Amino acid sequence: MKAIVGGKIIDGLGGDPISEGVMVIDKGFITSVGSKDAITVPRQAEIIDASGLTVLPGIIDCHVHGTYRSRDVRQHLLNSPTYNVLRSTQIIEETLACGVTTARDMGGADAGFRQAIEEGIIHGPRLLISIAMISQTGGHGDYWVPAGMRIPKRTWLPDGVTDGVDGVRRVVRQFLMAGADFIKICSTGGITSVTDSWDEPQFTLDEIKCAVDEAAAKKKPVAVHAEGIEGIRTALQAGVHSLEHGWFIDEECIDQMVNQSTWWVPTLALVPMSIENRKRDPNWAKQQLGEEAQKDAEIHRKMEAEQIPIWREAVRRGVKIAMGTDQSHRLLVGENLVELRFMVDYLGMEPMDVLVSATSKAAECIGRKDLGALDVGKIADVLIVDGEPLDNISILEDRERIKLIMKQGNIFKDSLSVA
Repeated sequence: MKAIVGGKIIDGLGGDPISEGVMVIDKGFITSVGSKDAITVPRQAEIIDASGLTVLPGIIDCHVHGTYRSRDVRQHLLNSPTYNVLRSTQIIEETLACGVTTARDMGGADAGFRQAIEEGIIHGPRLLISIAMISQTGGHGDYWVPAGMRIPKRTWLPDGVTDGVDGVRRVVRQFLMAGADFIKICSTGGITSVTDSWDEPQFTLDEIKCAVDEAAAKKKPVAVHAEGIEGIRTALQAGVHSLEHGWFIDEECIDQMVNQSTWWVPTLALVPMSIENRKRDPNWAKQQLGEEAQKDAEIHRKMEAEQIPIWREAVRRGVKIAMGTDQSHRLLVGENLVELRFMVDYLGMEPMDVLVSATSKAAECIGRKDLGALDVGKIADVLIVDGEPLDNISILEDRERIKLIMKQGNIFKDSLSVA
């Protein structure tokens, strides 16, 4: 049993912070939480003194790729699958180390990664997995190259490239059989793709709807990679659960998302951070097969020139937004919480609303309402932070300020006593 005392508690539900709050945790769950005058600390509890600090729920990242492959294609071809799996454990641990206690893996992690984390074999956020992206031939998930071969990204995964309604049905059933918590399918091209443009539509309405129907039969949701408007429209018409990226939504899409209760996971930091990284590291910029620099520049220009007012309108109209980064081997590993600043700057959200989107709303998006809040009965995923994120949310990007990381009552990091 543990008791966190003295800190300002932000519950993740949007309620007023509790100054000098008390939270009691037993067997991985929160048993009581409130002001110091309202909560009695059990005598046997281990005391964690958070005086002068902020206590908030662990962050939920609804869009990561937690497994490794070398960005340098030559090196990728020389690395063995077991090497890539072992390197993946570093990425997964770094994700937890920056304050992400739960993550939805959008392609790359199979059931073995999820199980290894659950059993404590490796450290990492609890994972919900999709196995691999489902892509049409020549689509965003097809790593075919003009030399006439398809380069496997992660050889421990089944192939997600397929065509036609029957092909989609077969792959969806295969992934669900293999333990997928949800299905990920691409309705547009993407930035890293070799054979497509980011804004071209992919898969037909019937193909995507087949994925939605097959997943629904197993009571599983479908997340869709969709950047350009035509693919976004197709995905919404098919009734997907969450729109990943969705940068070029329009007002008609906003109305449809509100009416259908579609989740939006906007991954706003990805493109501007890619551009910055390319400036800092010329070698990183060269390690690409697709026209990433050109695509990033075009997307970023359109985002800032055209889309910010539309995004803010989506917030105003009540589109359900959950935090996600698109963290992968190529970018944002251990820097996931930078996304929160972009949600404030681009979406015009208040820091409190951003934290709710990264905790309780994210938990709702991934179907885990037992997570994401400092409330009685919830799983005890907790961060203790030096500073006030409601005044400056960017402090959460500084890992030195995250003094304690707790996942289901177990402490992963504790630097509270370090001066």
